Amino acid sequence: MATTESPAERAPVDDARDELQAAVPEAAATLRSLLDAEDERVQIRAAEAILDRAGVTKAKQTSTAVAKRDVSGEHQDTGLPF
Repeated sequence: MATTESPAERAPVDDARDELQAAVPEAAATLRSLLDAEDERVQIRAAEAILDRAGVTKAKQTSTAVAKRDVSGEHQDTGLPF
């Protein structure tokens, strides 16, 4: 059951959180519009920000030896434990 707080009981951080939450649609629209910016660097940064917030992560880096083993199924004697 939700409790009703009086304005005196409400913490300033609650007010700030509400203000930020209300700005989310405008912020999202701004990022979306930046995908069409003339500067490709701006487009990339906007796309990365959107993907990051959507939970899409960057691929992890892997060594060429590991990638070759993974692709070919062969184990090379690299001295590595895998």
